[in-house]
Amino acid sequence: MSGWPVLLAAALLLSSGCSLLKLDKEMQQARQELLLIPGQLQVSDSGRSALVALLDADSKLIAYRIAAPDETFYFTAAPAAYQLLGFDDRNGNFILDNDEPRHWLSNAQSAPLSVQPEPDERARLSQLNPLCLTPSDLQQAPALDLSLEVLYHEQPRMQSNYLQPVSFDDPRFNDKNVRMGAWQPLTFMRELGYGLYLLAPWDKHKEPIVLVHGINSSPRVWQALAANLDLQRYQLVLYHFPSGLPLNNSAYMLSVAIRDLQLRHTPPRLHVFAHSMGGLVARRAVQLLSTDDNQRLCLFITLSTPWDGHPSAASGVRDVPLDIPVWRDMAPGSPYLQRLFATPLPAHMRQWLLVSYAGNTRMLPNPNDGTVPLASALRAAAQDEAERLFLLDETHTSILNSTRSHALLERALSSLPAHGCNPANDT
Repeated sequence: MSGWPVLLAAALLLSSGCSLLKLDKEMQQARQELLLIPGQLQVSDSGRSALVALLDADSKLIAYRIAAPDETFYFTAAPAAYQLLGFDDRNGNFILDNDEPRHWLSNAQSAPLSVQPEPDERARLSQLNPLCLTPSDLQQAPALDLSLEVLYHEQPRMQSNYLQPVSFDDPRFNDKNVRMGAWQPLTFMRELGYGLYLLAPWDKHKEPIVLVHGINSSPRVWQALAANLDLQRYQLVLYHFPSGLPLNNSAYMLSVAIRDLQLRHTPPRLHVFAHSMGGLVARRAVQLLSTDDNQRLCLFITLSTPWDGHPSAASGVRDVPLDIPVWRDMAPGSPYLQRLFATPLPAHMRQWLLVSYAGNTRMLPNPNDGTVPLASALRAAAQDEAERLFLLDETHTSILNSTRSHALLERALSSLPAHGCNPANDT
């Protein structure tokens, strides 16, 4: 194991087997220490998404999700008794009001944690806690207030991690925490958790751009790009996640965050930029959005994303007898990678692919950018959906600092009309 040359999609070198053992131990620990509380919004007469809260036995909020009709939601938590409360937030105040349909499960069902369940198992788990919202569903239920003011007061993690201004120098983005996210993701979740940060206080007059980093990385990689964007016009939103977790977990949490941002702030439109493995996370997150949720998402731009996975991941799955979920996701032909293009993104969503080809390393048998095989970045399905495809004489990492990249991103943004997503020169 100590001679293992390349880790997946972002040149994370395996300096020793200790890191692998840590990750395997954390995955085993997660199965022992966490439960899954899944469910499905089976009926919503209004057709709107519902707010779904996980409560403890004393009706104290643990976490919440936003679920579209017929969609599976899930929570992970330590073994205990839990309740689920879903409601149709008709007036958009994030508070359960007396006249709003609700469904309260005072004894929510749980299941052992499955890190990467198969589709059949996902379908079975979704039926554990069915929620139905009809106009007559006005049963008694615990009081619930999910407004940001209350959440910031009662949920210290959200007060620091959710839509709060930070700088790129924030210690949460340092190398130590990057390594922790890759090799000790459970520890990362306990100490830091997922984050959705701002570079400046929220301004309703700015267009949000959600930035998604890759494997063994952090939002800090976007610093050069941020310096070249018009921050008087754009609101940069930084998604921070532990890259050692299964990709679907981070994609799901990103999709919930995008929905939440839209419900709370109703931006006229927004965009997603992603680097490397972050493109795999971001595309799945966008796929998980409902039709109502994705209408305002205009630009989806990826840089050096390994759309067809990485051969080193397949070798790791084959040769290393440890539980490394991200390897299974990144192995060419994996179920995760197959799902990415099983459903195309909506036609109004404009996809640009920026692909790097410099820095070829002999550690990979085929042409590459020093990390990702060119053939993976140029997966046919990704090309077919792209409005624009650009090949850049950059390495996997230098593409983020390239003046050419910055110019192309500005070109994409400048091509937008005053309103909506279609290019300004479309008829």
